[in-house]
Amino acid sequence: MKSVFGLAPLICGLVLTCTLNAQNAQSENENRNGELAMPLGIAPALILNDATRGVVFKTAGINGADGSVASCFRCDRGSTLRLGTGTYQVAFDENVQAVHGWSRWVQVDTLTTGSSNAWCTTADRASVPNAIWVSCQTPGGPGSQGNSKAADVSFFIFVAR
Repeated sequence: MKSVFGLAPLICGLVLTCTLNAQNAQSENENRNGELAMPLGIAPALILNDATRGVVFKTAGINGADGSVASCFRCDRGSTLRLGTGTYQVAFDENVQAVHGWSRWVQVDTLTTGSSNAWCTTADRASVPNAIWVSCQTPGGPGSQGNSKAADVSFFIFVAR
């Protein structure tokens, strides 16, 4: 019996420490009105319209020559297309505009072996909230990157939140 009573202060200390830590986590998560800024126990990426947390939710591999979809996770194959030389519309299953907390990364990728001397940029697609506008360029012309030109290149796009 003596050993049980010797553990009592230790157990009480652990319970008190855990309770205080939980209260601190809650108070750090409260806004100025004392309301929870985010429900405890809910993953931040699952809260709609929250800031980007870097969790990839959508991807697409795009063939540069024709804009066709080589691989896709939550993309809209029917609405993904090549708009012109080096310009693409990559569509997904919901609104992916930056103002709604979505971020996009493009990786120029041959989708096979080898490499490509090119780069791509992204933007919201005007009047198509479920799509991302992608512009790809390569060195050697009077284009927007100083001395570049539009180029059809394959790429992989990540959409995160």
